[in-house]
Amino acid sequence: MISLDGYNSPVARCYFCNGKNFCPHSEATYWLEFPLHFIECETCRLIFANPMPNLQTINEGNRALNIFHQSRGTLSQYRGGKEFALWLQRIAPEGILLDVGCAEGFFLLGVEENSNWKAEGVEIIDDAVEFARRRLGITVYHGTLDTLENMAGRFDFMRLNNVIEHVQHPVRFLEKAHQLLKPSGRIYCSTPNGFQDGHFLQTANRRGFKLNLLENHFFYYPPQTLKKIFAACGFKMIAHYSQDISHALNDFGLLPRFKYPHESQTLNLTAFGKKTNEDFVISDEEIRAFKNHPGLKIWKLRLNKFRKDFFRLRFPVSLPLGHQQEIYAIKISLF
Repeated sequence: MISLDGYNSPVARCYFCNGKNFCPHSEATYWLEFPLHFIECETCRLIFANPMPNLQTINEGNRALNIFHQSRGTLSQYRGGKEFALWLQRIAPEGILLDVGCAEGFFLLGVEENSNWKAEGVEIIDDAVEFARRRLGITVYHGTLDTLENMAGRFDFMRLNNVIEHVQHPVRFLEKAHQLLKPSGRIYCSTPNGFQDGHFLQTANRRGFKLNLLENHFFYYPPQTLKKIFAACGFKMIAHYSQDISHALNDFGLLPRFKYPHESQTLNLTAFGKKTNEDFVISDEEIRAFKNHPGLKIWKLRLNKFRKDFFRLRFPVSLPLGHQQEIYAIKISLF
């Protein structure tokens, strides 16, 4: 059940720079039932919801989202894991990977079956954790990064794929990531470009409505801001860029017709209160077939990656265009 309030207490200071001067940014809703008031820190430009829905509300939202999508990927997630395994082996022949927000674990299975890396995950959705453990035999911890105990210095690599925009406190989150990594451990982070995605929220408001968010995107990070947060938490950048300008004209409101996900605008948590994810069915035979799937031959994956990299425009942090930003960083000492 969701508490009557459903929010954390409002904050008077920025989650990153501790600044106290904010300006209104935009308005949205979370599953229609929870109004979101986004503000922007005038010092560091971090954009966040204030007050922010609490973890109990978010857990209910994530459960509903998992039912709505039936699953968060099977073969495509496995493919991503196999592609990532090829890249990991260029860093080290073996190690321990932690995937934060690993869903049902198909990405981790793709890593383990195609490399000598041990792949582990952490996930807050009960059904996804149970599936990964029981059906895939993957080590998945139930909870959040904060709930992992007695694991300091365990991991060689950490993957944060569209995660940091969901957390309750980004600085504490990255400080925990720093603690869990081995010395010189590496981290990959992918998250929406807060500058462009923030304008997406504002464009909706200018067009007279509020977007109904089904994912708990409560933080929006302009690239320069995220760079400073990583540095403050003990990470040295290896690479940082944004990409995918296909949405840019729409997000900035430069097209006569504004495109947004219409199907999500009427969904609310109450409608999913008694539903379960019974429609997600996959046999053991289908899972075993992933490893030798004809579309996942190594030469095909490498060719596809080359084509993507060749035609992909990447923008530096100083030019905040692109829907998605990616960070590769290495752990350094905080002292």
